[in-house]
Amino acid sequence: MFRRLFAFLLMFALAAGEIPARAGGVSSLGVVTQASGANLASASVSAGAAVFDGDFFTTSPNGLLRVRAGAAQLYLAGQSAVKLNSAPGGTIAQLTGGTLVFSSARAAAMDIEFAQAHIRPTSDQPTIAQISTVGARMLSISARSGSLEFSYKGETETIPEGASYKILLDPTDEEASSISASGTATPAFPDQGGPKRPKRRRRAFIIFWSAVAAAIFIPVVIKTLESPEKP
Repeated sequence: MFRRLFAFLLMFALAAGEIPARAGGVSSLGVVTQASGANLASASVSAGAAVFDGDFFTTSPNGLLRVRAGAAQLYLAGQSAVKLNSAPGGTIAQLTGGTLVFSSARAAAMDIEFAQAHIRPTSDQPTIAQISTVGARMLSISARSGSLEFSYKGETETIPEGASYKILLDPTDEEASSISASGTATPAFPDQGGPKRPKRRRRAFIIFWSAVAAAIFIPVVIKTLESPEKP
């Protein structure tokens, strides 16, 4: 009887100590610097909260979240969701819905992942970009400052500074033909006909010009992310 009681008390003590151990024994990825209508898992989050590996954030339709992680910052717009994970030299932000804006002073500091595709700075220079999900297989990317590298299934393209593209992942033959024939979806690389690939192999993605402006780049966000005191 005593052994059972001791075992129960020991299990209770270990369970009660899980949260303090996480805060005191695990290094954080960064810190929340601004939050409004933002949640960590199912609990509301506020400025000053530490960010740990695997944390999943969501925002309400009118919410926002800004996180500082090493040499990078991430701004999550309303009705968006992102999971943050540690990576060598930086952070991986898995965008599952909505829009985010990130700034980075180093190429390895921030890597945005969407449906196994990756968007990262091409070099160690100040970079600001916006990524928005359009559907399960499509996203919109705007390179506000600095160029970006987009990679998916072994294929890579560079998004130059100032360009705005839409990218369709795993296009069907019908979708590829429709985009090539559409006047509102002109391929960004007409000479290449899409990303470089071996013949007889269906392209991993199609990248084409986007006529939609990067509306999320409101002056306050840009001023904050371009501040010389912050990456």
